[in-house]
Formats: sequence, C-alpha cells, structure tokens
Amino acid sequence: MNWERYIGIDYAGRGEPHERTVGIQVVEIDREGHVQRMSPPGGSARSFSWSRQEVYTYLHTQLAVKKEQVIIGIDHNLSFPYSYFGEQGLRDWDDFLSHFVALWPTREQSVRACREQAPPYKNGAELRITETYTASAKSAWNFEQLTGAVSYSTHAGLPWIHALRTEAGSGLHIWPFDGWRPPADTSVLAEVYPALLYQRYKHADDFPRDWPRDAQDAYVIAAWLRERDGNGTLVRYFAADTLTAAEKAIAQRCEGWILGVC
Repeated sequence: MNWERYIGIDYAGRGEPHERTVGIQVVEIDREGHVQRMSPPGGSARSFSWSRQEVYTYLHTQLAVKKEQVIIGIDHNLSFPYSYFGEQGLRDWDDFLSHFVALWPTREQSVRACREQAPPYKNGAELRITETYTASAKSAWNFEQLTGAVSYSTHAGLPWIHALRTEAGSGLHIWPFDGWRPPADTSVLAEVYPALLYQRYKHADDFPRDWPRDAQDAYVIAAWLRERDGNGTLVRYFAADTLTAAEKAIAQRCEGWILGVC
C-alpha cells in the first residue's frame, strides 16, 4: 500500500466558512484498517461536525507531515465544464482557480452572499464529461436543486483547494491535474462521488449503520480508497485508460475527473 492513511471527506456549502455543519464529516482509515470518525481539533471528542475552515486547517496540518503520505477523497467538483474555459479565456486549471477565487471569495463569505455578486451561469444543467458518465451526478451550476446538489459545496470548497495547492506545492498531487499517475512518495487529493460507492459497502458487516448518512459517505470514500489500493486496482483507476486521448486531455488540463468513473 502506498499511503499511511485514507481520508474521506463529505463536504457541504451551507452557512459561513467558520460555521460547523453536520453535512461536513471526516473519516480516516489507516493501513491496518482501523476506522476513526474524526472530530475537529479543539472540539469535543463526541462532536463530529466540521466547518470548512477547520477542514482546511486539518488537511494543511496533515500535508505538513512530510514523512507520512495520505490520500484524500473529497466529494465536491474540482472544476467546471470545458465550455467555461473558452468563454472566460482560461488556459488551464490553475488559471481557472485564480479566476474563480476572485469571483467567489468563499473563504471569507458564504456561498449565498457571493452568489448575489457573481455573474449568473448560462446553463445551470451543464455537466463535465465525467458527470455525463454517471447516472446521477449534478451540475456544479445547478443552485435550484436542493436534493443531491453539488453546487454549494463546489463553490464553497474550491477556494480552499486553491489555498492547499498554493501552500503544499509539490507535496500534494491533485489528481488528475498534476498527472494521471501520482508519484509513490507524495500525498494525493482526488474528487470522489460517494453515491457511486455506497451500495458497495452498505451491507458489509462492519458498515457503520448507526452513523448519519454524511458520515457514512465519508466512510465509503476512505474504505474504497484503502480497498482499491490494497488490492492493486487503484492504479488502474488513476490511469483512466478507458478514456479517449481527447477526453484525458480535457480532463487533465481543465475539467478534472471523478476517481472511479470509467
């Protein structure tokens, strides 16, 4: 196994950046399979709700430990559809992140407040290629759908991803933008969609049935990463060799990809 710990994060975009919400849950599983539903640092040992600011601080701390590599799966979009790049004259994902944080300063303000100032999207239903290959993924621009929407979490989370990328540098490989095959000696962050994984684990004997669904989603992300790494198949999901060369080029430079979608 390549990583010391497998971290699943179920994310949410409601409320203020410093405000804890039950919709944000963090689960760690180590190499040996020990599962821990994490509490935010400085909080009660029985308080499992996180703020976005606390998640950022936690990940920043994890990545600062250079001797220990971790893999992080997070369940919000890491980018926008390809058409947006052309409309805005953006060259690549790093260009997009800088552009996005200028329009959506959600490290300091709520998504709702930023939305009142940002220009509207032309098509609230437009999907990235990876989302068209699933049965249920939603557009990052669809603010009208309340159930299963990823819009708020994406707009809340991207500025924190930008900050992690800036500060961690080469110590963090963000897949697939930094390459389809992560080096063995680095930590990795990838977009994961827990709805694709939930059915795989919900009937297992060790599934945490007494946890709320948000915590279960964080758990299935971490469990899937560990299982795939342990049986040697995660490297195949990273390679995404079922995609065409054109799809891979768009995904790596601009749109990103949901790990596990093929």
